[in-house]
Amino acid sequence: MKQLILICVLLISSSFFGQITTNEWKEMRSVSTESVSCWNVDAFNQLFVANQSTLIKYSTDGTILYKISDKSLGEIQQIIPVTPLKILLFSEMQQRICFVDNTLTLVDACIDLSDYEIEYASHIARSGRGDKLWVFDQINSRILLIDLNQKGKIIQEIRNTKGLIEIEQLIEMIEFDSKLYLLDNSKKLTVFDLYGSLIDQQKTETHSICSSDNAFWSIDSTYLIKEERENSSHIFNKIPLPDVIDFQVINNQYYFQENNIIHIFEIVEKK
Repeated sequence: MKQLILICVLLISSSFFGQITTNEWKEMRSVSTESVSCWNVDAFNQLFVANQSTLIKYSTDGTILYKISDKSLGEIQQIIPVTPLKILLFSEMQQRICFVDNTLTLVDACIDLSDYEIEYASHIARSGRGDKLWVFDQINSRILLIDLNQKGKIIQEIRNTKGLIEIEQLIEMIEFDSKLYLLDNSKKLTVFDLYGSLIDQQKTETHSICSSDNAFWSIDSTYLIKEERENSSHIFNKIPLPDVIDFQVINNQYYFQENNIIHIFEIVEKK
């Protein structure tokens, strides 16, 4: 009788544990190019990849939709999809911001950052406050919030950032959840509120950050880390590739750059 009960318990336990699911990465596709200056993804999971002054737009299945090559753009250092019909391009070499539409056709006049008395901008970040843009003026060690609709209009200024926060060479700058995040090459993460007050600064193992799907994401050599609004961060998953340079998270798809290849993954349940 005891043996029969034991067998029944084992069978029930086996059935129960057999239904437990875990998550695993599934690579959906990849895009390989000759060289990557920068890249980004829009809200419809369409991929934009720049190689110096050449810009390519890929569909969700990885085919090329549009391609332009315009030396007047200089080397494109950042791509920021503002809307599906308006893509912002920043050239550090030209110190200009230009816009293209969904067919990569230039629209409106390009914006010269010298109009805002910016000597040398190295990074920009989109602001959630309308047509405003954060600009890191490297020469003068300051962060500016500028109005793209009013030529020369500076809304806000954070001065002497290197002295204030001992920041090294800036790698990335993003706005998320009413905060401005700066990551430098010493893997130091600095956080300001939108009034320019320093909130936090800490040493991390992070080498890339992004915000999407109502979450702040960061990545180190091993793990993808997620921080939801007003919640503490937690390890989301182990990254699926050994040498990830940069990443993006859009609509539950995960983009990882490895050399000149961008891999697109989803997370699926594994029984």
